[in-house]
Amino acid sequence: MALLHRGSSHISEDNLEGRRQREHAKDGDMSVSLAWNDPSDLDLYANIFFDDGTFARINYQNKAAAGGYLDVDMHARDGEEVSEPVENIYWKKPLPGLYSVSAKLFKKRGSRTESIPFRALLKCEGEEDVSHEGALGERGQEVEIFRFTVKQGGDIKMEPLGTPLPITSSSAVHIRRPSARVAPRAMKAAMKRCPMKVMKVKKPAVARGKKAKVLVYKGKCEKTRTGLKKEDLVKSKKNKVVCASRSKQGKESKWAKATAQARAIKGYVGFKAIKKGTSFYEKAKEILSQL
Repeated sequence: MALLHRGSSHISEDNLEGRRQREHAKDGDMSVSLAWNDPSDLDLYANIFFDDGTFARINYQNKAAAGGYLDVDMHARDGEEVSEPVENIYWKKPLPGLYSVSAKLFKKRGSRTESIPFRALLKCEGEEDVSHEGALGERGQEVEIFRFTVKQGGDIKMEPLGTPLPITSSSAVHIRRPSARVAPRAMKAAMKRCPMKVMKVKKPAVARGKKAKVLVYKGKCEKTRTGLKKEDLVKSKKNKVVCASRSKQGKESKWAKATAQARAIKGYVGFKAIKKGTSFYEKAKEILSQL
């Protein structure tokens, strides 16, 4: 999945991830997060359209639907504002269908007259993160930030934004679909009476889909479609399976070394966002010029 840049929110992905960790946001197999710097109330919406014509929506009014959960919802009430808010929706196992995720300015607070910039982040197990930046200016304004299709095998395909959706929100019926893993009592009883035979499945040589790297790392497949083998993969600090060579390049880059030295000089421990204009950023730039 390609990385998107639209607008300028001045919120880095590391800063957004720090907010998620602060609020104990969950990932699951897929998650969408929204971050902004304003006392106003921005809301995260997820609309899911299924092949059988049914529709589900996840937002502050319906926090659990279609296997997804809005587990972080901030700035809903006056007096509960924070300086760095974030919202998060996650899916343990996303169901097949068309997903349209949007950001909405529900309530405007403060004296700010210009639009409110935001950054959104789409995270999928085994795939690169997708980032989107935008802005909301008027109360009630809603903009689509991600659109993608989850296929039967779990693969995800990004779709163009702004094109007509299968049904409009005004005529949609909100359906809270049960998880596909939960079987009715009658089916459970039948499965006990007639247990299924376990078939031995041959280990596939090439791993495909969003969990390709994970499957290779766990030894369930020999390599990914791009030729990465188990010895080419490592686990990152965020507990994700990534390419070892790319991880090494990032750690050994001059900017990484400069920020590490600047962090040690400043005496920072734990997560610390590096923003333009701060002393942390200026110290890192100073060290970078000397490397």
